[in-house]
Amino acid sequence: MNFGKQEIFRPGDRFRGYVVERLLGNGSLGAVYLVRHEVLDTIYALKALFPDVAKENSDYVKRFLREAKIATRIRHPNLVAVHDCGFDETRGIYFIVMDYVSGGDLRQALAFAGRFSPDRAVEVVLQVASALDAAQEYHVVHRDIKPENIMIQPDGTVKLVDLGIAKADGLRDSLCTEAESVFGTPAYVAPEQAVDASAVDVRADIYSLGVVLFEMIAGRVPYDGPNAPQILVQTLSSDPFPDIRDMNPDVDPALATLIRRMCVKECDRRIATPAALIAEFSKLGYHLKERPTGGVKFDHRADSAPTLVSMRSLLQKGATSHDGQVDPLAFETEDVEIQDFVDRLKRRKRMRKLASFALVAFAVASVLAVLVCFVWYLRLL
Repeated sequence: MNFGKQEIFRPGDRFRGYVVERLLGNGSLGAVYLVRHEVLDTIYALKALFPDVAKENSDYVKRFLREAKIATRIRHPNLVAVHDCGFDETRGIYFIVMDYVSGGDLRQALAFAGRFSPDRAVEVVLQVASALDAAQEYHVVHRDIKPENIMIQPDGTVKLVDLGIAKADGLRDSLCTEAESVFGTPAYVAPEQAVDASAVDVRADIYSLGVVLFEMIAGRVPYDGPNAPQILVQTLSSDPFPDIRDMNPDVDPALATLIRRMCVKECDRRIATPAALIAEFSKLGYHLKERPTGGVKFDHRADSAPTLVSMRSLLQKGATSHDGQVDPLAFETEDVEIQDFVDRLKRRKRMRKLASFALVAFAVASVLAVLVCFVWYLRLL
């Protein structure tokens, strides 16, 4: 669904105590603006849904507001804080006011650097794990860990964003039936989440974070393909998760083993919690820093600074930067196609179970038949 380009604010507009400085980015569903609080003289990011979007689809509104509700529950240095949200009757818009994060997302950093050193990659992962640990205390599962949702500030501090499809106790709604909400992003989604996201826990986030770590060090994701079904076929196959040393032989074997433990396809065998993951990294000599340094360098010119967060992540498909260029990284696929594919996988899995049961039943029946014949034979003797 595309509602076209719409203008909500112009530079200099005043809105609920904020002055609009400039547009940060927009997409098919809304826009994000840099705003300044008139009294506090501090800057924030204001995200707003287009009025037509809110009128046409209440699910977008629910997802939009659930992001704010979840974010206000959790305060953590590696999460973007939300300060205000609601509906403005005068303009007819739903809005969220959140921290403005300077810098760019991890996708931009990878495009710039190609790949990270293992030390730098683990530094990013530890900060995301710390954010997930805080979220777990509130029974929140992110369900869409990927480079576009990981912001890196100039000083190296990482911010995890986009809680719009997170699973949280007490905040379940019809969004849980949306294909995008259920499946996350195919290249990063855990096998159990691809099949049924309604019951996933933080182990699904740990899998996705392991894929991100793999990508940062190897320079590519472990499973790739021209479309979502082909990626999911690899994710859901019985083949073990790839060894990163096949793509980067210089990786320490202990770190390679830990990455595979993060991405074990059977969730019961996976590292169970973010705290346990941080402890495992500590055993390898990697420790969470309170104030990371040596961040990835970005172009910080005022007119070309990377925006608050990945606009595709915040505004869904069709995101553009403030200069109007289409995001070349946007993942375009039909939700119905993914849903049909996973439904077929579920049916195939049920059929395999039935076939296995039938084979076992046939084997048991055959053994019983042989025994009966043998008993009759003995009686005849």
